[in-house]
Amino acid sequence: MQLAGVVAVEVTGGPTIDFVPGRKDSKVSPKEGRLPDAKQGSPHLKDVFYRMGLSDKEIVALSGGHTLGRAHPERSGFDGPWTKEPLKFDNSYFVELLKGETEGLLKLPTDNALLDDPAFRPFVELYAKDEDAFFKDYAAAHKRLSELGFTPASSASKATAKDGTVLAQSAVGVVVAAAVVILSYLYEVRKRA
Repeated sequence: MQLAGVVAVEVTGGPTIDFVPGRKDSKVSPKEGRLPDAKQGSPHLKDVFYRMGLSDKEIVALSGGHTLGRAHPERSGFDGPWTKEPLKFDNSYFVELLKGETEGLLKLPTDNALLDDPAFRPFVELYAKDEDAFFKDYAAAHKRLSELGFTPASSASKATAKDGTVLAQSAVGVVVAAAVVILSYLYEVRKRA
């Protein structure tokens, strides 16, 4: 799953995110409350992400991941994309946030909290005008979040990893990410028809 997310960001135009293989997916879903509740504001965002050791800058950068995809009412109770091109990773999420309400685009309470909180807003403004800064900070925050609770193997044991295994894992990740992008595109096309 981690590799698929990294690849999906890159193939849709986003930054390259350093990836270290080896993390095992859990067979058990995490308890509720580990992800932010979209109906709440900045104190809630900070509570959730500060527990993970993330900073205000990282919270805003990770929120920029909403540039990809859309909310689905059957999963979240919300419906719609955050940007006009939900299959393109760029800084348009922040540009749209600063524009205010735009017909057809989603603005959740947690999105608006990024504008209302004085610690968050400067990063929204920076990322809206400087896509390179957003990409750099997003890649670092994504890597940090994805490695929480994971200790990569030492460099000595990395050297003994079989290249074929790493290549196979990478290929599977690319295939999964490509399938996600294609299915998302087909969903968007079908929805517009």
